[in-house]
Amino acid sequence: MNILLCTTEELMLTTLEFRFRKNGWKMMVAESAKLAIEKTQKFSPDLVIVDLDLPNFEGLDVVQFLRKSNAELPIMTYGTVENEQLILESQRLGANDFVIAPIKPDELTIRIKRQAMKKKTASMPIAEGGEA
Repeated sequence: MNILLCTTEELMLTTLEFRFRKNGWKMMVAESAKLAIEKTQKFSPDLVIVDLDLPNFEGLDVVQFLRKSNAELPIMTYGTVENEQLILESQRLGANDFVIAPIKPDELTIRIKRQAMKKKTASMPIAEGGEA
């Protein structure tokens, strides 16, 4: 699974890079909305995780752009409890899930796996009923 992480937090990058590698996932990083959009278009990640604490509400810009350009792409956001309005707005704009920071790596891993399963299930063809 290829995951695009949109954040500027070095500690977050280090922690998640180790965790993702352990699960066999590849991580790409974008430090701004512009880079996140460019990398999404170029590399087609399986999941995007967006830091809502990016300056100038860029996290919301990423969510809005990605949702408009790809309705199927799983998008997760994260932010602090103090930014509850940003979290709610990200959900309104189309994010599939959110995590309250500070992120617990085990919780994030479970949520990523859940999003991957939803995407896999949604892409499976519906079996046609046979004759009785």
